[in-house]
Amino acid sequence: MVNPTPTPSASPTGGSQLKTIATVRSTPFCSSIAQHFNAAVQPMLANDQSFDQVDTQLVDLSDVFKHGDYQIRYSNIRIKLMKYVGDIQKSLPFMQQQINELRKGEALTQDAHDAHDIHQVAEKLQLAYNKQMQLATDLTGVIHAMMDYQPQGDADSFQNQLQTAEMPQNMRDIKSYLRFDGQRDVISQSENAAADSAIDLVERRCAVNK
Repeated sequence: MVNPTPTPSASPTGGSQLKTIATVRSTPFCSSIAQHFNAAVQPMLANDQSFDQVDTQLVDLSDVFKHGDYQIRYSNIRIKLMKYVGDIQKSLPFMQQQINELRKGEALTQDAHDAHDIHQVAEKLQLAYNKQMQLATDLTGVIHAMMDYQPQGDADSFQNQLQTAEMPQNMRDIKSYLRFDGQRDVISQSENAAADSAIDLVERRCAVNK
């Protein structure tokens, strides 16, 4: 038997938590779901926690030039962003590999409905992965811009590098510029949808009392 237990993860806007998958039978199809779903979800949830930390840094970055010691604050924010985003980037190849392996579970069943369901689970995880990768790429661009700019006399220079003068006033902060919260909402929704679909599949086809 396999007992896959993904760690619960709250959405950035206070949404639902991922549920735990029940114990499943040790068939190739069921074991593949448990192994590769968990292996993909665990680093994905760890990345969500890193994005929580990134969120704090982005808020601080939008406010940094209002402080007299902004040069020190700016440097500290950049160092922290490099760490959090670097950790996320390192996790992505393994996560993609596990989603690919999960998708291969289609070949482990003769039931077309089951094959379709496992494909849908993989696609929902893929969407969450794609958004995490996109956010990490966008944040890498922010980090590069921060490295190119050394804050001295003109405290508005960095802001001007990241946004145009035509941008609406309510968009003139870095989180809005990156659509950070919206992308995180998509990640959370996709993770929860993948977990719900996986739970439904293993309860129908892989429950130990079947």
